[in-house]
Amino acid sequence: MRRVDIRTIPEGATLARPLVDQRGAYVLAAGKTVTESMAERLWERGFRHAYVHAPGFEGLDVREPLEPQTFQQLRHLLAGLVNQVKQAKDLAQVEVPVLALQDVTRQACEELAKQNQGFLLYPPWGTLADRFIAGVINIACVAARIGVEMVDRDAVRHLFLAALLQDLGTWVTDRAVEHVAASLSIVRSYRELNAWVKHIIADHHERLDGSGYPQGKKERDLHVLSRIMQVAVAYVELVQDARNPALPHEAQEHLMAEAGVLFDWNAVQTLRKVVPGYPTGSVVRLSTSQLAVVVHPGPPSLNRPRVRVLSKKGDRKGESALGAPEDTGAPDETIEQPDWPASLSDSGQPAAYEEIDLAVEHAVAIVRLLES
Repeated sequence: MRRVDIRTIPEGATLARPLVDQRGAYVLAAGKTVTESMAERLWERGFRHAYVHAPGFEGLDVREPLEPQTFQQLRHLLAGLVNQVKQAKDLAQVEVPVLALQDVTRQACEELAKQNQGFLLYPPWGTLADRFIAGVINIACVAARIGVEMVDRDAVRHLFLAALLQDLGTWVTDRAVEHVAASLSIVRSYRELNAWVKHIIADHHERLDGSGYPQGKKERDLHVLSRIMQVAVAYVELVQDARNPALPHEAQEHLMAEAGVLFDWNAVQTLRKVVPGYPTGSVVRLSTSQLAVVVHPGPPSLNRPRVRVLSKKGDRKGESALGAPEDTGAPDETIEQPDWPASLSDSGQPAAYEEIDLAVEHAVAIVRLLES
């Protein structure tokens, strides 16, 4: 099964997984054929991606960080919160649904504790608000997954909840240094929020050497939870940068180069171990110019997965179709429908796909991630 943008589902494609809303109700069952009008209605209901059956993607154990209902609950709560912040004249009057966020955070952290083979990050597809929501949920999931290995259960929940709230201030100020204070203004009065959540929010852009902001704190002043969050934020921002995203292995190498100087060494090493750069289902361009899909993330920390080749050598046809659509943020823009890799050979039989173990075949490398 393959993950696709709702706006690029080909006419006649069938769902490989059901779509559920924030209440857990089925919106569209697995096996249903998706029409253009259905896709439009799904977009209107807030769905931005789906999983469909596609040639070459058969049998893949593709995972996301959270169960669909949990993700939709988070998305629904954050969408309402973002709308409040955008319209607020006084940030202290923003009504944060703390209890609801705490409930879904508890469920999310239980699900993340069971993740042991890596997961696809949620794609930043859709409007500016959609990108923001996907980004903060990704940061929350990465931070919590690191936390599962490094701290206790309560601390993992503090990390997850802080990640959901710490960048709300970006909706009221373009100045990076000021958004932390704006976020704190929104959450400061809530006694239901643990003090560690507010502490993480205050320090999520600080650095060990004092070069961070807003206070320029140094290593001795930074708690392990803040250090974990700093690594998670940096990683997700690198790989999902809207203008120039880094390849996951490049992002992890960047963090490794700064480990012990800017970033906590243990947090970076844990990230590399528990957050594979290329989880199953990632679509990539190889150095041979071939398209491929990851079928296994490979050895921990190596970022050399096993891939299934979907195109011939030198064949660049279909890259724009297989990758995520270029998104200007407009919810009603026209997106060209993708062409899938051929499912039949010239003889009419199901195609046999070559697989390459990049941990063994060092001459072949990943040069582009087509689904981020």
